[in-house]
Formats: sequence, C-alpha cells, structure tokens
Amino acid sequence: MLIPFLFSCNRQPNPPLKTTFYHWQTTLAPDTTARALLAKYDCDRLYVKAFDVAWNAGQPEPTALIRLEDTAGLPALVPVVFITNEVMSEQPADRLKELADDVVGLVEELLPQGFGELQLDCDWTARTQVQYFAFLTALRERLGTGRELTCTVRLHQYRAPRTQGIPPVGRATLMAYNVGDLNRWETENSIIDTNILKTYLSGAEPYPLHLDLAVAVYDWAAVYRRDNLSYLINEPDLAELKDTSRFRALSNDDLRYEIIQSTYFDGIYLYEGDLLRREVASPDLMEAQAALLRRYVAAFPGQRLMVYRVGSRLWN
Repeated sequence: MLIPFLFSCNRQPNPPLKTTFYHWQTTLAPDTTARALLAKYDCDRLYVKAFDVAWNAGQPEPTALIRLEDTAGLPALVPVVFITNEVMSEQPADRLKELADDVVGLVEELLPQGFGELQLDCDWTARTQVQYFAFLTALRERLGTGRELTCTVRLHQYRAPRTQGIPPVGRATLMAYNVGDLNRWETENSIIDTNILKTYLSGAEPYPLHLDLAVAVYDWAAVYRRDNLSYLINEPDLAELKDTSRFRALSNDDLRYEIIQSTYFDGIYLYEGDLLRREVASPDLMEAQAALLRRYVAAFPGQRLMVYRVGSRLWN
C-alpha cells in the first residue's frame, strides 16, 4: 500500500505557465484595460501582428501593417507575421531567400526598437511543407544569432507530424482555438469545442518541439445567407441586436438571431432571412482551456500560455 503513496509524493507538478497575449489590431495603442491586463499577469512580452503576407497579382504582398502609436511602458514586443499558405504554394523556391530578406527587413522597419524573437504564423499543409520549411530556414539565417525564430502549429499539423512535417524551429505555439466548423449554421461554437480538441490531442505522439499553448478570449458573429457563411463580424454591437423590429432571437442565450428586416449592421448590409450566430470565448474559460491542453501537451520550464487576444472587449 505504500508504493502508490510514494509515487504520488514523488510526482512533480507541472511548472507554472507564463501568461502573455497576442495583439492583432493594426494600431498599437493599448487602453487602460489592456495595460492593466498586461500588468496583472506580469507579462514580459507582447506578441503583436506586424503585418500579413498575401499572394496578389502574382507576387507576395504585405498588408495590414502595424502602426506603433503608444508603446510607453509596454513589455518587449515580439512581431508576428501571418503568411498565407497560397504564398508558400506560389512563391518560386529560388526566391524564398529574397522573401525572407524582405519580411525581416520590413519587420525591422516597423519595429525600429529591435526585437529578440520573430514568430511566423502559417497554416501550411503536406503539399507546402517543403517550401514553408525552406522559408523558415532562410528566415532563421537572416535573423542571425541572438534573435529567435518561432512559429505556430495548428492541431492538424500537431496530430500528423509524419505527413505534415516538423518545422525547423526550436519552439512553437500550438493554436488550440477556432477548431469547429465555422461554415455550418448548426455549429454551437467554432472557437471552442472541447470534444473536437480532444480528438486531435488524445493518443497523439509526443510532439518533438517545445510547445507554448494558445487559447482564445474574444467574440464574433457569423452571418449565414442561404446556408452559406457570408460574413464574420468582430465584436458585434449587442445593443443593436436587441432591436426586435430588425432581429428576432432564436435562442434564450442571445446567441442566435434571424434578420427579419433588411438592415445595416456594423457597416454590413444584411438581408431579411439572413441568420446570425454569436460565438463567445470568455475570460472565464481561459483557465479551463489551459488545463485541458496541459493534460495532453508536454510541460517544460518557461512554457507560455498565449492568449488571443488583448484588446478584446470581453476583458472589460
């Protein structure tokens, strides 16, 4: 009877997670709520989307460049570059080094104070992994010593490393939200779905990289027209949804509506008969999301809980 007791006493608890946040707006000027949040969690860094790279007119093109308007008192900024899988599919292999030079050069221009880490966000596939991994290698060489390269890993990439490949970085972030089928009206909440999350994580082989854990705190509304997803509205105006002359509630939780009179809503024209579903990932669920991930993903000292996103109205 002593053996189980001794094992339980010797089992080491997981080291604590270090919480930090993603900033995904094009203007960096955190309000008092955001600054209080960073202070509450004693954040030593803030991951800011520097820009997107999309394929346009036969070439990669940066869009949504960040503007730094008020950085006083903020922790160290870590730039994040989102690059579409189409860029990886279309960019010629012999021009990947040029693309890496351009990306790092633009990040350096947008963050002149410097940075110690660059994170790449790309939903690569088995078809584009060779191209993307070569791009990451070129980025790592361009950054040189003293600056770290990290990247994101989606759940389908985590689940199938033998076909999706392992990115050539020392550390990555597992994106554990937006897991459900957003295209279906019947979906309850595509941002958080613990059942789907477990199907990806349960029984998966240990991933050969240190993985930080990314969870969600934000809300949006999906608009469906003739059974097709038509729009996503970030942080919809909840007061307008109470206008019963235009919107009819379809559920008691104020998450599903039918548009009963064609109208503008958050600058988008909606037609009579359109359907709207709100999806919410509240701060109250953040710790539960993290706890679930820690049941399956290996812990390590210094592991981060990456929260998308600071600036959400749900923190108010």
